[in-house]
Amino acid sequence: MTSEIFFRISFVLLWIMLGIVRGYYGRKTKTHDSLVGIKEKLKTADQEMGRGVMILTAIITIVGGAGLILYLLSPPWWVWTKLPLGELVQWLGIVMAIPPLFYLIWVHRHLDTQWSIALELQEDHKLITSGPYSRVRHPMYLGIFVYTAGLILIASDLLVFIFFAFSIWVNYRRIPSEEQMMIEQFGDEYSEYMKQSGRLFPQFHRDGEEKR
Repeated sequence: MTSEIFFRISFVLLWIMLGIVRGYYGRKTKTHDSLVGIKEKLKTADQEMGRGVMILTAIITIVGGAGLILYLLSPPWWVWTKLPLGELVQWLGIVMAIPPLFYLIWVHRHLDTQWSIALELQEDHKLITSGPYSRVRHPMYLGIFVYTAGLILIASDLLVFIFFAFSIWVNYRRIPSEEQMMIEQFGDEYSEYMKQSGRLFPQFHRDGEEKR
């Protein structure tokens, strides 16, 4: 087995593992019960992102998805998108991608049925401030971002980089809207929680100012 085949297999296995984690906890949420629920999520995403970003997302998804398939199949004529980062960087990607899978299980266990792929609140939604949420407001985004960065390094491919880097950007720009939704729902309780936690990393104080 060549090193490139090994890294492609590692890429696929890590991707499948994330799918298993997300699929298991997704089945526990009421909003994943039917095709109607998925359609509602897409409608909500359209409202959240705006039509222009949705169109750009569709284009990059198609192009990046095609590039991802070509990366995995690796036909002899498809070599121009390969980034010469070296095997050490690809090994670093594996090291980066594995821990977030266990971290995301921890996050999902605390969030439980309140997780949703759209910006919405579940019935009887509660503010979770325990476990991974005790110091960080968005630990799930953190886990996904680190995991995705690991996949980018494993692939070391230009189109894979564009595809996944764009997904990180799309998810990151959701955070302010999510925080505003939580403020509207929980008011001062969430505002106080924001003062005691960091957005993606535990906050640090220096001269009375928050570092996030």
